[in-house]
Amino acid sequence: MISFFAASVSMPAAAQEATALDRLAPAPAGDGLSTVPSAGVSGELRPAVGLLLSYSYQPLSLRGTAPAGAVTWVDRQAILHALASVELLRRVKLDLDVPFVLDQGGASGALGDVRVTAPAGGAAVADLQVGGRVTLLPQEGLRPAAALGLSVWLPTGDASAFAGAGAVRYAPRVIVGAEHPGFLWAASAGGRFQPASADSLTGSEVFFTAGAGVRKGPLQLGSELSVWAAAGEASALRVPGRAGAELLLTARWSLGPLTLDAGAGPGFGRLPGTPKARFFAALGIAADVLPAAAAPAASRAPAAAPAGAGGGRGDARAPAPVADLDGDSVPDAEDACPRVIGEARPPAAAAGARTAFRRGCPPDRDRDGIYDVDDRCPDVPGVSSAAADGAPGSAGSRPTSKHGCPADTDGDGIPNATDACPYERGKPSEDRATHGCPFAVRIEGSQIVILQQVQFPTGRAEIEPESFELLSEVAAVLEEHPEIARVAVDGHTDNQGNAQANLKLSQRRALAVVAWLTAHGIDARRLEARGFGARRPIADNRAPDGRARNRRVEFQIRKRTDEGAAGWKDGPLE
Repeated sequence: MISFFAASVSMPAAAQEATALDRLAPAPAGDGLSTVPSAGVSGELRPAVGLLLSYSYQPLSLRGTAPAGAVTWVDRQAILHALASVELLRRVKLDLDVPFVLDQGGASGALGDVRVTAPAGGAAVADLQVGGRVTLLPQEGLRPAAALGLSVWLPTGDASAFAGAGAVRYAPRVIVGAEHPGFLWAASAGGRFQPASADSLTGSEVFFTAGAGVRKGPLQLGSELSVWAAAGEASALRVPGRAGAELLLTARWSLGPLTLDAGAGPGFGRLPGTPKARFFAALGIAADVLPAAAAPAASRAPAAAPAGAGGGRGDARAPAPVADLDGDSVPDAEDACPRVIGEARPPAAAAGARTAFRRGCPPDRDRDGIYDVDDRCPDVPGVSSAAADGAPGSAGSRPTSKHGCPADTDGDGIPNATDACPYERGKPSEDRATHGCPFAVRIEGSQIVILQQVQFPTGRAEIEPESFELLSEVAAVLEEHPEIARVAVDGHTDNQGNAQANLKLSQRRALAVVAWLTAHGIDARRLEARGFGARRPIADNRAPDGRARNRRVEFQIRKRTDEGAAGWKDGPLE
């Protein structure tokens, strides 16, 4: 549905050469939507095949200034896509699309200096498409899956019949999406690239697709949107920045491994190949090879009826088996979790439960996506132990004993939702502002702040035992934050006595703290001792309280690193 003034372009009569006009790119066979690829891969070894028939109305129209009028260059195009795919190891999916132009037609005419010739009707081979995707982040509860995909079109199509681009095209994309028992969604973004050609009506472009569907039993209803924008002047039309879009309303009916699809919707915009309307129908079949080979007896076909059964008909046969991949006696068409053994009926304990029972799924009382049999906190929504908690400098995943429990990044037993210091181990407190925070030590900007003072005997550098618990908290903070690569332990005194003696005393006290920390497991490369004597007071030395505040030890963060222990360097800082 493209319109432009004929006087603004110079287009030879053969300009339709090397143009793959159709915009519809079917999702790989076996995916949950019709035109938007899924991000996840659910099968260990899962082949799928399908056929999709698409009919586009007026995918290419030209409009000129009066009295030239207009020419519907291509007023219809019917294309059959033969699809095949295979899923491997729940991570990789490879797909193939073999399209055929079954019929197309339009009108020939002249618009000013431009002469257009309608395509000949009849069948033609289109460009073969091969592709694949790799799931980088599997779906985990409400967290969506993420994948990288790549499609490549080979120049096998008839370039003179709007069926082939005459060159290799490729389309990398990023895909995200999720599937839940009653709802699924997916979105992708990328670019479709091809060599610039004066004989092509289309060129390189960027695209975005998104779709969603709701499921009720075997029926799925949804909508899918595709948007394209030209990337530069890579086509004969020379209309950079112009865009096109299609919105499709879709329906799918599932009969075990067989799916029947249909959809229709309008097109918007001025890029070639964007139709005024599109209609499609499809059928597909997919099955997991490995689960089928090891399917339990409950999912196999019943034995043949004995002679005389079924009203005396001795040749009566058993009914065809019902698809039930997980063997839990719930047919796949009714199973909300068709690949996980679940329950056919809600347990008695769930009669008054606050959440709806999902037939065919294992119990999940807190609805966090982690089934009760694996959930260490089955009544409180939580997160998987396979997901790292995301603390700065985090060195690993949550322990298995916390699988399904609320997130607790610092591991202090206080969930993040109520922890005022979620990245530092702390203690419970009635004060919500300090609940979960360290009792005497915390990180503030470039300093490890201690809320108590390290105690020494007067004029000496031996640490009083009462300060050991405080220094233990400092050591714990350093162990929990390997990104802290260097800390300066600074000793300070008041101004009483000899200045040179105070300087040496502050240095000895700083060294004593460094020695205590290294003796309790802190790497010596992360610590340095500095003494400042009375040079840096923080209070008035004329008052006893001020002098007491000035006699102190401070912990200054001098360097952070993203490399963890590999970033701890000995010697002076750069």
